[in-house]
Amino acid sequence: MATQPDLSGVSLPQIAAVISVVDYGSFTAAADILGISQPSLSRRIQSLEQSLGVPIFRAVGRTMQLTEAGRSIVPAGRRILDELASINALGASTRELKTGSLRIAGLPSLIGSVLPEYVGKFHQKHPEIHLEILSVQDHEELVETIRLGSADAAFGVRHQVPADLESRLVCQQEFAAVVPANLNTATGLGAQLLGSLSLVSLPQPTSIRKVTDEVYRSLGCVPPRVITTVQRDALVPLSIACGGITMVPRVMATTAEVFGGQQLALPEGTGRAIGIIYRREPFQNPALTEFLHLL
Repeated sequence: MATQPDLSGVSLPQIAAVISVVDYGSFTAAADILGISQPSLSRRIQSLEQSLGVPIFRAVGRTMQLTEAGRSIVPAGRRILDELASINALGASTRELKTGSLRIAGLPSLIGSVLPEYVGKFHQKHPEIHLEILSVQDHEELVETIRLGSADAAFGVRHQVPADLESRLVCQQEFAAVVPANLNTATGLGAQLLGSLSLVSLPQPTSIRKVTDEVYRSLGCVPPRVITTVQRDALVPLSIACGGITMVPRVMATTAEVFGGQQLALPEGTGRAIGIIYRREPFQNPALTEFLHLL
């Protein structure tokens, strides 16, 4: 007969220790956030593992990663902490949003373009709410961040949102091409021009690359050479320096002239739908409720 886990010894500090390691990436950072020593934090997690009868973390090289059991525990533990926080917040008059926190994640290109307008509006109205802005690299990581509760909401491309999450359209972000200023573009953007220029872009499966590839498909051509980088801020200057082309959100393309480049219009409708993605919960963080209301 299987031994049932002993839940009598499970405590809120133990749960908080696990969640902090997940949110801040290491035992050292989590201990610092909680204001305890690293050995104390380790003891809390080891005690919880003993009570549950399963390992929560495993060492992978020099980092600690969640086990499958740990991944199933984190959402439940976070709900416990969130509900406790909600109770405390209600006692502190959350209707006026005089206390609380809001964690918002986003793709790097959106953190530097779309997100500031909405976060700025929220902070101006509710300066007492503690804000954390987290950067994620792709859509899959963004979904994982929301599912694990590392963020209350996230700005991402509003496509293929899993059925267990909610999304709301924020805006339609238009794209533009950037090429060197000395390039003859009198005939505009076409298959002949695209077929002669090296493409500078992000690797798949990023949304910027997906939009770019769709432009090539729509014009019936492929880039002769592709230079990839994970640094979004390098796309415009790198494409100009290489005598190539890049396709980026228009807000990023506005820097073209600074680096000796020019913008070219893309086919009408080229862009991506930007949405806010969040969890479906019976007791929503009041700060998130207000943030969604301001969108």
